[in-house]
Amino acid sequence: MEAERWTISGTVKDGVIVPQNDIPLPNGICVEILIRPVDMTPELKSELDQWDKASDEAWARIDQWERKER
Repeated sequence: MEAERWTISGTVKDGVIVPQNDIPLPNGICVEILIRPVDMTPELKSELDQWDKASDEAWARIDQWERKER
């Protein structure tokens, strides 16, 4: 059974996501944050691309290290 999904719009203020509506959310609820590509500034897209590249390089090094250990 799939959990019910809600879309709650919000903005980021001082690094904290602030919902833009009055839907009461219980403390401790797990949420997912989805940033749509159309909402990304070129600077944010560039930073996320750099993180992806660093992650790929890190996994390649881990794989290389694991092969040497065998």
